[in-house]
Amino acid sequence: MKLPNRPRTPWFMQVYQWGTQPTYFLDSCTQRYGDIFMTRWPGSPPIVFVSNPQAVDEIYTAPSQMFNVAETYDILRPLVGSKSLMAMDGKPHERQRSLVMPSLHGGRMRSYGKLICDITNQMMQQWRPGEVINLTSWADQISMNVMFQVVFGSDTGEHLVKLRQKVSEILDYFSSPLVVLHLLTPSLRKDLGSWSPWGRFLRLLKEVDELLYSEIAKRRQLPQPEGTDVLSLLMKARDEQNEAMSDQELRDEVMTVLSGKGVAATAIIFSLYALLKHPEVCRKLREELDSFSDPSDFYAISKLPYLTAISQEILRLYPLSVVAMRVATTPFQIMGYEFPAGTHVYANIHSVHHRQDLFPDPHQFQPERFLEKQFTSYEYSPFGGGHRRCIGYAFTPFQMKLVLATVVSRYQLELTEERQFNLVRHAAGVAPDRDIKMMVTGYYHQNLVTQLVSAF
Repeated sequence: MKLPNRPRTPWFMQVYQWGTQPTYFLDSCTQRYGDIFMTRWPGSPPIVFVSNPQAVDEIYTAPSQMFNVAETYDILRPLVGSKSLMAMDGKPHERQRSLVMPSLHGGRMRSYGKLICDITNQMMQQWRPGEVINLTSWADQISMNVMFQVVFGSDTGEHLVKLRQKVSEILDYFSSPLVVLHLLTPSLRKDLGSWSPWGRFLRLLKEVDELLYSEIAKRRQLPQPEGTDVLSLLMKARDEQNEAMSDQELRDEVMTVLSGKGVAATAIIFSLYALLKHPEVCRKLREELDSFSDPSDFYAISKLPYLTAISQEILRLYPLSVVAMRVATTPFQIMGYEFPAGTHVYANIHSVHHRQDLFPDPHQFQPERFLEKQFTSYEYSPFGGGHRRCIGYAFTPFQMKLVLATVVSRYQLELTEERQFNLVRHAAGVAPDRDIKMMVTGYYHQNLVTQLVSAF
């Protein structure tokens, strides 16, 4: 059986690179082997990486029974649980997705818009010219504040304050390179006490679960029929048989939604960094925002063409999932190669987004490319594609755009250093390998900032 080329470096170096610097691994392999290559690591099934757009389309549009997806999320199962829609396939996945989707799409987005801008403004109130802001920690905090209030409707009260602290702690720890290596190498997952990485994770998880199940029980006893937060909506949701979610299903879907906190924070970091590196793009964005007449219509702001193009270009350069993963349930063919059942097939999103034939000068930040051309779902897919596209595909860009618009409408900022960062693994995507800092150099006094301030 003819198989694609494989990297020649020792397997442990490949695992380390894939686990810590996935874009470096994908770039080096794609440059050397082209649109398809594969790996064979001890204890791991064969993995085929594909960056040919037409082949990616075949992966996204394949019949659902051809690929298993839940198996590829085994590394997230310790956090999100076995009842998460991520951990399911077939009818169970369809049921869970239909119950969760309404809370993060459609009309709910309009109500979340004001919350996002309120929180952003509150967190900028103390900014003064000359002050240095740690963008990395600020973005993480704002994302956590938004996600927690979206999910629970509040972050006040002793119980919710403690839950927020523990959720934030476990999400940050779960995304660390050390824990990622444990997730990629199941043999390392040993509880050797609280001093060990896996032992610490299990103890954090127990604390989070106790608090989260307590919150669910309290809401069972005191229902909130008018609640519009995600947990309230999930508790009211019913499937086709008029059945509600169990406590475990509620717990697992809440953790699934909250796990998007790091993704949103990273998107905010990359977007502000790119704007500050490209003052001309920032100027054009301010012109677009200044020309908008109704700053209270947050949903309409999020649809502004240039703001949208900026967010699309950010997500092209730094996709929040570097690959979309599938597992073949039957033998299959792709790009002239044949593979047995059990083969892992990864649509190589990062490399597709950096193809010269699709995106000329692919390493350059050029939002205009998204104003000049419409890309297909297999040419541009920062959240994956097909029926397993990430459920946060609407909410994350929405949050990212509103935070960006609110910040640049109020302040003049600049980076404190020009040194380039490296990309390291962060959950399923990447993040800068160091903190990004910016300085407040002044206020931006144009039409929209005056209106935005008066709107709050």
